[in-house]
Amino acid sequence: MSVGTDYAVMAAELAAGTLQPQGFSHRAHLGVAYEILSRHEVFEGMAIYARGLRQLTEAAGVPEEFNVAVTLAFLNLTAERMAAGGYQDTDAFLNGNADLLQPGVLGRYFSAGMLNSDLTRRVPVLVPQNSGSCTAALAGE
Repeated sequence: MSVGTDYAVMAAELAAGTLQPQGFSHRAHLGVAYEILSRHEVFEGMAIYARGLRQLTEAAGVPEEFNVAVTLAFLNLTAERMAAGGYQDTDAFLNGNADLLQPGVLGRYFSAGMLNSDLTRRVPVLVPQNSGSCTAALAGE
């Protein structure tokens, strides 16, 4: 994170559709997610964030980069960790969850083929296809 990053301002800009895509790093994505989820009920926060991110990719001229499943997976992980962790602020959350900043973190949950599919760009796939069934996924098979 660069000194002076204000994730709350970025979150407000994302929600308003005025955030500029330049410099919106993965760390900033997570920081903004934390800010939005800390101020809204989880479903409302997810809708605000996803709508803003979709608008941002469109403004950047790369609407194909928006991925519903990836967006909701990261929002779910963020909300889950927030509920379990009791973080004082965004920086504490980001520092306490460095694994979410690592490339390929969603590979623990989905195959690369699944995450990069047309399906996941359009709908929130909740169970990886390679698990066989919801029951198998929940049982950890």
